[in-house]
Amino acid sequence: MSLTESGPTGYNITVDPASPAVPVDSPEIAEIIDLVTGEVRDAKDLIGSFRYDQLIAERVRMRENLKQEKPTHICALCGTPVYIVASLHKRFFFRHIHEDGSCRAQTRDGLTEEQIRARKYHGLRESEAHKRIKRLIERSLRADTAFFPETIQSEARWTDQHDSGAWRQPDVQARSAGRTYAFEAQLSTTFLDVVVSRRLFYREQGAMLVWVLGSFSPDYRRMTTDDLLFSNNSNVFVVDEETAAISEERHCFHLRCHFRRPFRLDDSIGECWDEAIVSIHDLLEDLKNQRLFHFDYDGEIRRLNEQSHQALREELISFWLAAMNPHFDGTPENVERWRQIRAQYSVIGIGLPENPSGDSSFRAMMHAVLSATYGRPVGWQFNQLIQVAHQLAQLHTEHLLAFGYALEKSGHKSLLESQDARGKWGRKRREFRPLIQARDARYMPDMKWLPALSFVFPEVGASVKGFLERLPATAE
Repeated sequence: MSLTESGPTGYNITVDPASPAVPVDSPEIAEIIDLVTGEVRDAKDLIGSFRYDQLIAERVRMRENLKQEKPTHICALCGTPVYIVASLHKRFFFRHIHEDGSCRAQTRDGLTEEQIRARKYHGLRESEAHKRIKRLIERSLRADTAFFPETIQSEARWTDQHDSGAWRQPDVQARSAGRTYAFEAQLSTTFLDVVVSRRLFYREQGAMLVWVLGSFSPDYRRMTTDDLLFSNNSNVFVVDEETAAISEERHCFHLRCHFRRPFRLDDSIGECWDEAIVSIHDLLEDLKNQRLFHFDYDGEIRRLNEQSHQALREELISFWLAAMNPHFDGTPENVERWRQIRAQYSVIGIGLPENPSGDSSFRAMMHAVLSATYGRPVGWQFNQLIQVAHQLAQLHTEHLLAFGYALEKSGHKSLLESQDARGKWGRKRREFRPLIQARDARYMPDMKWLPALSFVFPEVGASVKGFLERLPATAE
């Protein structure tokens, strides 16, 4: 965190987006219930499990769900829906959506959010700064030949197309042949509730909401700016005299986009801030999530993570093929190599056994899936793949499901069948298949190692998870 002066009597905490989110020391709501998973979660632990930028995006999603009466978390004491708020120092805690005194966890002071908002908003929407941003937006739009001039309006009422009693009044609105836009000049006092309400309204209208700032500094960001930034794929827009002049020169609405750009940094991922002046028509749209962006931060993070994850997968598989035959070849080099692999997996939250041979179920899982993948016995000193199948059916039935999916993914199912000359495997399979379908506990995957299976063998893991999520087949 960094403490940035904002004036003679005030200050603002600006947080590194990649740093861990920090809960308040003693939250009133200590535990919450996740309505999706049914888990009771420690509030501080849940908040601390997120990066700062991820928690900001999560709190926006949480408020949107509340607006649609689909809460995802409730207070463990009273069952009231809750959402995430930030303190002055950008430390986080959960707050009841309604507080009537019935719960001993009290998270509000004497003023309601509406009262605070009214005090802060008084006169600001007519401030010169706000008017200046609106003029720049409108000036840029009128320079763009793609926007219909008669649709460019300032402070005009926008009535809900499904409910004539519901309306909004965006700062500026305009329509082109492909999209209708609502532009809002961001104020330093814009509540998250305001942001969420507008996002939901314009999404229902099939329109794109664009929040526009008068200026932006990565090193000085208020909470209200972070709400917009991190819910918009880490992109934020500014209009100024330069962008307006470019819009007029090129007859195309241009904005200044500030965004975060991740990059590979040795064995980790670093990030830097970047900016570009871009045409609104070249921006990428995600109407469902009300996101309009120049640089796909989330996509680039996924790509970089996948590169890193693929290297980790290949490292573990390479180790297994070389050092496990069938038990761990514990040379000093192999011991150190396994220690490093285990440490790297721990960083991404994947547990591995302290010793590769220390858990027979994990060892059998790796042997089974690799054997099915390569079409030959791996680990076990067998001659044929069919022997691996019999070994699993006799001693490790919990991995038959993963073995079967791995055979399908690799195309080696027919190879296994060709080795079943006497039909013994076929008979066994006909016996245990209905038991698997009936969720017999003996044939269910070892849940302890399911995260490792899903990471090292993503397609196999996804199929196993999909099977577990389906309801048991009903007898006819």
